Amino acid sequence: MGAPRMLVIGHEVSPETALVQAGTLVGWAAEHGVEIVPGVAGGALPAPETLDAIAVLGSAEGAWDDDVPWLADEIAYLHAAVDVGVPLLGFCFGGQLLARVLGGTAHAADGRHENGWREITTVAPEIVSPGPWMEFHFDTFTPPPQAEVLATSERCTQAFREGAHLGVQFHPEITPAELETWIARWTGTPLEARLPELGVDPEALRAETAARAEESRAASWVLFDAFAERAGLLPDPAVR
Repeated sequence: MGAPRMLVIGHEVSPETALVQAGTLVGWAAEHGVEIVPGVAGGALPAPETLDAIAVLGSAEGAWDDDVPWLADEIAYLHAAVDVGVPLLGFCFGGQLLARVLGGTAHAADGRHENGWREITTVAPEIVSPGPWMEFHFDTFTPPPQAEVLATSERCTQAFREGAHLGVQFHPEITPAELETWIARWTGTPLEARLPELGVDPEALRAETAARAEESRAASWVLFDAFAERAGLLPDPAVR
């Protein structure tokens, strides 16, 4: 039997950049014998039935915005994956989209955005630690009605689980290299001009991300272990 296959879906980037943006998930997968398959929304993706899991990464677009050219196809693809029993893991935009696909909603955060490293309140610390976790979002989600809420902040729901599916509002996968891809995309955009208003100093964020890299990686691996065990990627707990 071959290694479990996990598709990682990036947005408006190359497959190579999608791998960078998968961050700590890539190292976790290598350690646990899971094959990462990079893909990009709007491009050719493998048939869901050939996969063992799908991770949906962040995006600068809104998971609620049906004017995004590739969004309808991604939603249809994820519905097809759910229909054939493929577990989904969503980060930030990916968590919002997962909520929408499973019967919740994605919507603008209406001033409840969170930017930078933040503590959260968790009811399942064995899955989602209190953090701090990297947040960078202007949208959020309402969890599916049948979902179990695992974590919240003062502003937003932060994590939910439904069956084998797991969606989070934060970025567990963040690494210094991934942060550089974000900063490169901010450069010369209206968002760059808004950073002082948001309380975001790119140099300070770089330094804090580097300082927190190892503790963040360790917390993310606990989250990924919990997802993988429910998803059947790690049938033997001793693999941990």
